[in-house]
Amino acid sequence: MEEIIDQNEHVGIVADDLTSAADGAGAFLTYGYQPLVRRQRQASVGAPVVAVDTGSRLMEEADAMRATGQAIASLAGCRHLYKTIDSTLRGHIRAEIAAAFKASGRPRLVIAPAFPTAGRTTVDGIQLLHGVPVAQTAYGHDPVHPARASLIADLIAPDLGRMATVPVSATDSDIGKHIAGASIIVVDAHSQILLNRRIAEITKHGPALWVGSPGMAEALAAVVGQSPDRQTFTPPNAPRHILVLVGSANHLSHAQYEALAATGASVADRAEGIAKTASVACIHAPRARTADPSKVLCALVDEADIALSRQWYDAIVATGGETMSALMERLSIHTFTLVKELEPGFPLGCARLSNGRPILLAMKAGGFGSVMTLCNATNAILQMGRKST
Repeated sequence: MEEIIDQNEHVGIVADDLTSAADGAGAFLTYGYQPLVRRQRQASVGAPVVAVDTGSRLMEEADAMRATGQAIASLAGCRHLYKTIDSTLRGHIRAEIAAAFKASGRPRLVIAPAFPTAGRTTVDGIQLLHGVPVAQTAYGHDPVHPARASLIADLIAPDLGRMATVPVSATDSDIGKHIAGASIIVVDAHSQILLNRRIAEITKHGPALWVGSPGMAEALAAVVGQSPDRQTFTPPNAPRHILVLVGSANHLSHAQYEALAATGASVADRAEGIAKTASVACIHAPRARTADPSKVLCALVDEADIALSRQWYDAIVATGGETMSALMERLSIHTFTLVKELEPGFPLGCARLSNGRPILLAMKAGGFGSVMTLCNATNAILQMGRKST
């Protein structure tokens, strides 16, 4: 049975994959928190901000509902309870929202999937990507997790209660009138400033289960405010060697590791092809998409295992939450503490291996960032080492 988490915690976050868990928790770094990210089946550990990766994005729907409900129940005593969803509405969203709401013990569910800084907005209850309904974009044709709906109402089971929408045109003083008597609140937002105002105002109307993407995380973090025990991070060891794993077939990921190679990193598709003495070594998956992505991922983790057996790396950087999750499984890493963002949406954490040795972990979505994002991230990690000596 899942252990119940300390009831005095500020924030509990439940996500369907590792990247979403880290993104949801990462918003609180700005306010001096060092959130704990943990895997669903591991014992709970107390921290002011805890994010749980259920891994449910890759599960069958019934299993996803069960995992989500268990994780939400374990965090139900938190002051703020937040269920992340993908801003392009991919995954078992309808099923997981229902399971989360029923397990939360909250009287109200507030869903606000807008992530305006990434071009994801919500207008008239419709999720848009740069003005186009998400199901009509390339995300609607994703071969693994397509966006099947753009209308937020389609993600809410009718038996969850009466639904109301807070439109963009509503004033702050109108919020109470718009949400009165409703169990489900859909929040329109075309800017992060508006989303922050909406969430801050709705929190005045009692407890709720918050459902949204990184935009929601930023709004909730602003409500929670500064940590009374603001922490700063110093690397336990000065980083000297970084291993980068590129598991994404996204074209931007390819450009990013090519940029690494151009700046002197040792880049190859096999562990035997990287130089042992390189400060930055990169192993990448095949450029072409394959019919069996799980086999490609397993092979990449095998190569990482070989590289780690040949050379100690102080930090591992991975593109794709599935890549980092698979590596964590191989290394028996069950929790890590977020310590900073290398870039917005690119968190850095610190974990301990089974032998107690610390290691830095950084991850990002495959299509995230600019061509120079991996170069900038590895340079920032190495700079941390130089500044700490």
